[in-house]
Amino acid sequence: MHGQEQDYSIAIHAVIGRAVSELIEAGEPLGKQNILIMLQVHSAQSTQEGKKIIYQMAFRKLLEEFR
Repeated sequence: MHGQEQDYSIAIHAVIGRAVSELIEAGEPLGKQNILIMLQVHSAQSTQEGKKIIYQMAFRKLLEEFR
């Protein structure tokens, strides 16, 4: 994995980690649905188009992993 692909991978893992951390802090269960919802919330709240794309990529990646 090189260059931009690696950057995306790092960013995707970071936003997933943020979603999980916020769920833990809120005392919410870490079920797949809650993590996916949190990623959607973060995407909707983001004003940066690049960040929205990262959240959407993370959502799709997790959705594939959970199947």
